[in-house]
Amino acid sequence: MSARNVDLDKFRLRSFVEKLITIGEMEVHEEPVSLADLSAAIEASPKAKYFKRVGAEQYEMVASVSGSRRRLAAAFGTDERNVIHEYMRRMNDPQPVIEVPSTEAPVHQVVLEGDAIDLTKLPFHLQHELDGAPYISSGIDYSVDPATGRTNVGCRRLMFRDRHTMRANLSQPSDLKNSYIGCVERGRTLPVSFAIGSHPLDYLAAGLRMPTDEFGLVATLRGEPVPMVRGRTNGVLAPADAEMIIEGYFDELGYREQEGPYGEFYGFYGPVHMDPVFHVTAITMRKDMLHQTVFHSGGHLSWTDSGNLGGLNAELQIWKVLRAAGIEPAAVLGVAGTNGRQHVRVALRRGRRGEARHAISALHAIPRVKHVFVVDDDVDVFSDEQMEWAMSTRFRAGSDIVMATGYPGFYMDPTRDANGLVDKVGFDLTAPYGVPDTIETRRPRAPRFNGQKRYETAREALASGPMFFSQIMEALGSKDGREVALELHAMHEQGLLRRLSDGEWALKE
Repeated sequence: MSARNVDLDKFRLRSFVEKLITIGEMEVHEEPVSLADLSAAIEASPKAKYFKRVGAEQYEMVASVSGSRRRLAAAFGTDERNVIHEYMRRMNDPQPVIEVPSTEAPVHQVVLEGDAIDLTKLPFHLQHELDGAPYISSGIDYSVDPATGRTNVGCRRLMFRDRHTMRANLSQPSDLKNSYIGCVERGRTLPVSFAIGSHPLDYLAAGLRMPTDEFGLVATLRGEPVPMVRGRTNGVLAPADAEMIIEGYFDELGYREQEGPYGEFYGFYGPVHMDPVFHVTAITMRKDMLHQTVFHSGGHLSWTDSGNLGGLNAELQIWKVLRAAGIEPAAVLGVAGTNGRQHVRVALRRGRRGEARHAISALHAIPRVKHVFVVDDDVDVFSDEQMEWAMSTRFRAGSDIVMATGYPGFYMDPTRDANGLVDKVGFDLTAPYGVPDTIETRRPRAPRFNGQKRYETAREALASGPMFFSQIMEALGSKDGREVALELHAMHEQGLLRRLSDGEWALKE
């Protein structure tokens, strides 16, 4: 495919914001808001936010565009329940990278190099009250390992340092960290480009860690080729349709300055740690640049970008693991309020005794998954109310809990012990097997009448066999029910009726 055939606005952040406004997922704020007050305004409601006048510079800025399942479904062009299936479909249809010349790349419409670089002109802001400095939280990093040639895409927060440099978190396990350590050992810098202002699908790709071309993962998640442009100063490819790119390199001096603390996705602060320094060599952007920040942590984890993005990526892995174990789930949910990864819900079609335990054991092998809740498919995993009902009516603590100990804890899990290990638990919330099917095991639902009238009288209907009252109404085409009750009462008075143990009406033998 030629670069000229690529739509450079289809996956633009501004285009997606317009979609969110149309479907009612975006609040538009016309009034001015200071950078100091921005985070509180973002956390004031569950909606995504579009601020028209931020800070003294009057930036246009959006927040939390990935902060709900409905928004992620909109990013895929589908509904909330089908989004994971569309995600899996796209993962089975790899797409390529298309390199776009700098002259055709919207993100190169404005280029700042040398003395024109000034990070104080970007909207770094304090995102949590005890953070170590103002941050840009929306960075997606693009890099190539100089030793292996392997491409890497990840998510990185950027801590303001001075007009030309930033700090970034490379302390936790990641491919970028491994690549950087190799560069330091060889006395080399590591070129990286940060995309600021990206479509939610690009963030999903950045959250995957797979032994493949990760630039291509961005295209695969989009469902079509991704246009990328080489950095003006570092040669690193990055999306040509992003709002802004910050080009530069991590220097060869290694871990030498303190970064953090920062509010993290577990709902606690991450500690201060040593990290490298990033040197900015160019800033490129669209003429009508739309700035972006993400809601990463706070009092409502289910509203965060990280919780919803992490949950969908967890579901992708859960489907893969269960299918490998020979289990086809009816539905899966990574609970956003637990950063999308710690608590997972799985609905299974009624099958073999013990299948819930089999599923729990398989899912405990996933590093971030800690608590697994398995229900029958008559329970909606997307409903907190129905999950609470299943826990209160189908779970027996003495027999339906599966505990496992000694698993390596995820690096920020606050429940890790002194050896870095965690315990995991599974809850079998499925209905017991071997229990007779009686009225007391059935779940009440509102009646639905969709059938055609088949009989003229209740007596004719019951001559075909015992029926519940709603079945008699449907057989008679009743839209009321009171006349049916009167007829049944008359038959009872005549000694023609009996009631079965579950309440069905029947003619006497």
